Amino acid sequence: MSIEKIKVDLGERSYDVSVGVRLLEALDEILGDVFYSREWRRAAIVTDANAGELFSAPVEKGLADLGLDTSVISIIPGEISKNIAIALSVVDSLAEAGITRADVVVALGGGVVGDIAGFAASIYKRGVDLIQLPTTLMSQVDSSIGGKTAVNLESGKNLLGTFHQPVAVIADVSTLISLSEAEYASGLAEVAKYMFLCPEAFPGQVGGALETLIGRDTGDLLATVASCASIKAHVVSVDERDAGLRATLNYGHTLGHALEASTEYEGLYTHGGAVSVGMAYAALVSEATGLGEPGLAARHRAALGSAGLPVSPLTPAPPFETLLAFMAMDKKSKGDLTMVLLEVEGRPVVRTGLDPELLAMSYTRLLEERS
Repeated sequence: MSIEKIKVDLGERSYDVSVGVRLLEALDEILGDVFYSREWRRAAIVTDANAGELFSAPVEKGLADLGLDTSVISIIPGEISKNIAIALSVVDSLAEAGITRADVVVALGGGVVGDIAGFAASIYKRGVDLIQLPTTLMSQVDSSIGGKTAVNLESGKNLLGTFHQPVAVIADVSTLISLSEAEYASGLAEVAKYMFLCPEAFPGQVGGALETLIGRDTGDLLATVASCASIKAHVVSVDERDAGLRATLNYGHTLGHALEASTEYEGLYTHGGAVSVGMAYAALVSEATGLGEPGLAARHRAALGSAGLPVSPLTPAPPFETLLAFMAMDKKSKGDLTMVLLEVEGRPVVRTGLDPELLAMSYTRLLEERS
């Protein structure tokens, strides 16, 4: 079994991100060293109906082979579940299952499952061990790594959360074959983000690299997930608490999160689809401020479009005034309007104090690009 292990270096809290094929079927082997250093007795698997049906059986077997009593907690799939009520229901289920601080929570699924399970694990008994088993492209390349957990509030996305690092992340790229086209495309947007931020880590131009992934070739996926995970691991190791460098990983998320919030997380936008639009918008803002070089926005549209990703809001587009209210609540904001922008691919900058009129003009340009 070939596994690439990427270390998230946080001293005594360091852990490995394991990337490979059919890893869920070898869970007991991969987790052996971690298990024997902690000697868990019970494991609670938090999943959703989609991931649970496909992958819970090998995960339960692997945990049982380690001698763990297991229970399964299932939530409704989708962003609609990413709220405090669902998180607290998971906490109640952990208590009912008899989970203690000597036990472990296992997140099996995509980004929503990872966030809910991580948040619940962080607040239950003031913190219990967490293992991330991401099964979507987005969660494998990004959200399962780094210990950020969050749920949404009516006033904005990811506004209630904690930092709670997992003890292991196991990314089995075999699970990506099962994803719907929409879910897989959502993950491609997050891959595109890493390609814009760190193009030297990927072969060729962004558009061509994204097109290559459309066929879901196992070798291409292994290389891409490992590259993205390596970038994320380095950034987290340098800036665990989002005080500097890590903020740049929110590229495209300011408008993206606003689009999701403005549609009440009802699934009109996938997270990746919203972030894709957000990156196209950020490139326009970069050019409008004079920070970004001419042609940056056109390259973004071409690269994202080559993978079938959206580059402008769906019709009818939310009014900018609605989006601006959510953008002002962005986690990066310190009372002003803040965005991650690019000078050029590979050179991100966190820009504060942005002019609302400039942002509105850039939004108008974004809408005009649809015609």
